[in-house]
This record gives sequence, C-alpha cells and structure tokens, in this order.
Amino acid sequence: MINVSRIINDPRVSQSFIIFRKSGIWEKGRFVQSEDNINMQGVISVAKSKDIEMIPEGDRVGGELAIYSTQKIFTTRKGDISKQKDSGTSDELLWNEERYKIYSVSPYSDYGYYKAIAMRKASC
Repeated sequence: MINVSRIINDPRVSQSFIIFRKSGIWEKGRFVQSEDNINMQGVISVAKSKDIEMIPEGDRVGGELAIYSTQKIFTTRKGDISKQKDSGTSDELLWNEERYKIYSVSPYSDYGYYKAIAMRKASC
C-alpha cells in the first residue's frame, strides 16, 4: 500500500492548525467536559461537492473544509465507560480565525492519513 503521510506533512503543501478536543467524565450524575488544544499539521482545502454529500447535513453549503492529517481527528464518540475516558463531542478546528466543527472522519490509516469534513460553526 502507498503511504501518503510524507505528502501530507510536506512543508510545501501542509500547514499548522489547532484542534480543540473536548472530552469529559461523568461526575455525580453530571458530564464534566474539558477542552484541550492540540497543534496539528496537515492539508486543508475547500470540501468538494462529493465530500459534502457524504455528511447528513449535505444540503447545507456554508464553508465546508476537507482536512487531511496523519493525526487522529474525532467526531462525537462514546469512550470506555469502565475507565471513564475517551468520550467527548466532535473536535473543532481553528483555521483562519474561524471555528469549524468536525462532522465526518474517514480513517485511511492504512494509507497513513485521516480525512475529515468540517463545517464552519457560524453556518451551523
């Protein structure tokens, strides 16, 4: 298989961005959420119409992005309840001073990368 991670991390095409990862634990019947900032590197481009059709909100058009990264990006997930970790809401991307919510992730880890589709929060 072809590993494209070298292309995604190539400084000629990649850029730095920040992912806000929300996670939390159940404490006394309430979900206590925390947010971590994660610096990532990858390729960000405008999402194609075919990419947008793949998300449930495909009829919305308003600043969708395609993100290619070698690091994991998450949508809302349920973690290991017994260990009370890794559960949280979708990651958010900060790019060009705007926040985008991750709606879809395609794990192409066999090829060395992850592809995510994000929608600008102002248009949600």
